[in-house]
Amino acid sequence: MRTERNKDSSWNVWLSRNEYDVLPREVETFEQEVAIRLMGDCGLRVQEVLDVKPKHVSRLGDGTHFELKVVGGKDTTGEYTDGKYRETWLPRDVEATINRYIQQADVDDDERLVTRAKRTVQYWVKEAAERAAEETGDDEYQRISTHDLRRCWANYLLVEQNISARIVMALGGWNSYDAIEPYLAAPTEENIIESMRTALQ
Repeated sequence: MRTERNKDSSWNVWLSRNEYDVLPREVETFEQEVAIRLMGDCGLRVQEVLDVKPKHVSRLGDGTHFELKVVGGKDTTGEYTDGKYRETWLPRDVEATINRYIQQADVDDDERLVTRAKRTVQYWVKEAAERAAEETGDDEYQRISTHDLRRCWANYLLVEQNISARIVMALGGWNSYDAIEPYLAAPTEENIIESMRTALQ
């Protein structure tokens, strides 16, 4: 895990996929797991998580994969807009988790999956991160914020999975390369060796 201090004394945390996977296991409720997975597995902003409803989940044309309609995304000024939306990739295991939660909590098609306030969701992440720090012995977990989950998702797709930046921009709701650049971690020696070795074989 790599951390980077900002000028305002906040932290950016760069999680590997394995490091991220610890967090959903450290929650106390099904609703908390859904919220964390929507950020870390689907790239939603914390505010966007609060608008997800069962009706926003749909099966793609191949009949096997799923997408999630994300409503109320940011516009180019950074303000949230009610009329704006995008579709993002919904991993099958996350769809299954959401479906189990819908059945367990008896959530109607037009009801929100996460019924709490933004501050509460941020607190859930903080709590899960504190438990992850205790479980793993890695105190860096305690610096994780909701935004770090979105960063982890983007970096995983762009760097580890080599997904086209244009696809990640569409899925994550970014409208320029400048907007997505901060989500790219600086390459490590290990990344460079593996990428170049594979590309030049």
